[in-house]
Amino acid sequence: MMLYTGGFGQSKLSYVLKRHKGRVFNGEKDSIENIEEYDIINKYNIVVKRLMAMGKDPIGFTRELSADAVIGDETGCGIVPIDREDTIYRETVGRCMCILAEKSEGVVRIICGIGQVIK
Repeated sequence: MMLYTGGFGQSKLSYVLKRHKGRVFNGEKDSIENIEEYDIINKYNIVVKRLMAMGKDPIGFTRELSADAVIGDETGCGIVPIDREDTIYRETVGRCMCILAEKSEGVVRIICGIGQVIK
């Protein structure tokens, strides 16, 4: 597995599609129940939000996840949220991304469409 991260709008999916082939899971709209059928998981931070809304455990889900590539936005930078729910969401995404980074062969941060290898 490879993990790709970076801020919103940094051309992460374009970068990944030049390096990986296969079906792309869209974290905003595809059925989470079918996630294992995909090779590339895009918008993993939204997958975490959806799992939380469904009352499922995103940490356990992330530990069991397998894919060729996972793409997720950095959510921990910027203004600290006022709402407790937003804070919990950001912390959960961060924990999930740490789990993915640990079990990944490599981690790449993408800025302006340029990848910076960090693992």
